[in-house]
Amino acid sequence: MLRSLQTCLKIHSRYGAYRLASNATEEQQQFVSVSEISGVREIMLNHPKTLNSLSMDMMTALQDAMIKDVDDINLRCIVLSAKGKMWSAGHNLKELQGNQEIQERVFQKLTDIISTIQKIPVPVIAKVNGYAAAAGCQLVASCDMLVCSDKSMFSTPGASVGVFCSTPGIAISRIMPRPKAAYMLLTGLPIGGEEAYIAGLATKVVPEAELDDEIDRITCAIKSKSRAVISFGKKFFYQQLGMPLNKAYEQGKTKMCDNLKLADSQEGIQSFIEKRPPKWNHEN
Repeated sequence: MLRSLQTCLKIHSRYGAYRLASNATEEQQQFVSVSEISGVREIMLNHPKTLNSLSMDMMTALQDAMIKDVDDINLRCIVLSAKGKMWSAGHNLKELQGNQEIQERVFQKLTDIISTIQKIPVPVIAKVNGYAAAAGCQLVASCDMLVCSDKSMFSTPGASVGVFCSTPGIAISRIMPRPKAAYMLLTGLPIGGEEAYIAGLATKVVPEAELDDEIDRITCAIKSKSRAVISFGKKFFYQQLGMPLNKAYEQGKTKMCDNLKLADSQEGIQSFIEKRPPKWNHEN
């Protein structure tokens, strides 16, 4: 624990600059608030008057904030959070009335964001202290990790307004047991943070007062490692999920050998042998 804290403090010293995305457009700033501290970019959904609904404007601002300078080696982690008690109510229903072309664009945009989350070379963590519903639940379930407070709630209530949560169902059914996902989709009833953790939706659930500290603990653990190694590993992690087991292990063997060719891999092994902290360069 002490060593982890010391490592974290060293990282904060190295990347200690606080950066605000002041070059974001005025329109983007209406929907998201973006800041960076010590290599951690926090993107906050910031439109509580629409319950942080995932309108096209909101999703465009979110995706732009996620991919900005994503290859900067100083960027080590992205945290998605939200202002207000409603993390996100899901898609803006006003955009789903009548025009099929707009409907398809709305659903495709969130699909693109989820693809972006998987392709981004750093971990993306959903920080939830509120209610994530429908497409909002889909979004948090699609992050690499979901850390929530015990005050959080999750639901897929679309059938209540005549729109079954088919796309949110894709996200939750891939990380939760089938009966629990079916319960959420068919009843629309919410589950709390503890229940979400037991069902596999949430990575961690902590008391509300400890949420920030838990996010710090996780991001510090990530930052203590090589960005190049984390990026390499995250890419294959998502690739192998769609492979048959035998092929996954065949590809995994090759990836392990490729991993050992990275400079940071060599440094990590050497530092372990020499019983010293590694000196990462974070470059592929």
